[in-house]
Amino acid sequence: MSILEIWTEHDWVVKTLIIAFSIVILMSLEKVYHYILYYKHNKQLDELTSLNELENLDDGMVKKTLQDIKDYPHDSSSFLNSYIGVKLDLYEQYMMKYVSIIGVIAVLSPMLGLIGTFIGVWHVFEGVADISLSDPSIIAGGIKEVIVDTMSGLIVAVGSMILYKTFEYISMKNVSKFEEKLYKLVKDA
Repeated sequence: MSILEIWTEHDWVVKTLIIAFSIVILMSLEKVYHYILYYKHNKQLDELTSLNELENLDDGMVKKTLQDIKDYPHDSSSFLNSYIGVKLDLYEQYMMKYVSIIGVIAVLSPMLGLIGTFIGVWHVFEGVADISLSDPSIIAGGIKEVIVDTMSGLIVAVGSMILYKTFEYISMKNVSKFEEKLYKLVKDA
């Protein structure tokens, strides 16, 4: 059964889940691209010995964050540490971009599948009421709808949750590494 057949033969629940999973895949590709850029910038960051060598970095969030910290007119170390904390929070938000949305889709997908299950059961009971159990194909069609909706919700949920937890782990790990390198560069400045 192809995606096109599923799209044309099934209800709005399955179509919504297909759209949601397509969005998850697109966001995942974007995250992978950002991680590739991060690893490239991370290698360049390893070669830096001070914040005065930022021209060697490619443009991106890493360079922008470091440049903002370097250019901050700090009179005291407490203000600088507060500013670094704010910049690290912004960097973490950048690294977590789309991750929360993937998590929301992972949580809502089984619920949407459950709604489809209720709709399918409703159709089974409508068929039973209309034909008084004389045509089992009506019941079979409703049961198929129930199974497809439930299965679709679970497939999208499991796939999205795996991606969500993977991206969350990678993002937090990258933020921690960046924070460690940032403090080493600031300490040496």
